[in-house]
Amino acid sequence: MTTATSSDERDIYQLDKLMEETRSLAGKYRAGTGQTLPVSHDLACYDAMRLLGLSEPESQEAGVDAIKVTGNTIEKYHIKGRVQFSDVRVKQQRIGQLNLNADWQVVVLVLLDDDYMPTSILSCSHEAVAEVLGDKPTNKRGAMTVAQFRRIADCAWQSDTETSE
Repeated sequence: MTTATSSDERDIYQLDKLMEETRSLAGKYRAGTGQTLPVSHDLACYDAMRLLGLSEPESQEAGVDAIKVTGNTIEKYHIKGRVQFSDVRVKQQRIGQLNLNADWQVVVLVLLDDDYMPTSILSCSHEAVAEVLGDKPTNKRGAMTVAQFRRIADCAWQSDTETSE
């Protein structure tokens, strides 16, 4: 049993190390090329699970990236990530498509800084998102800006180094 625990701890350590290397590489790539690597979703899922105590679902389900088990209740999470680069206006940034037809109860938006480190995690219910997006023809794809999401979301986690806006 001790061997399994040690192996699990090593696997977690290795994953932590890989994610840190991914952050570093993505930051260096953008600094060198001006372009981004498509890793924000993977980092966002990793950070949300680690910082909010979420787990991977046992089976894949469209729109469900993580779960939280509390007693007999399973809450399903849709995870979005957005890097907020200091040289880009925040109000213009959009988050990825929100699939309102999927079976999730909570969507979290992990905001990352220029170094791809999490600065805050915002949380919002499916109902609140659906109310904002509504049946407007302009929102057929579930488009929402970061600013719109901030207005309806609660802060689920914030970095000690995050400054207020």
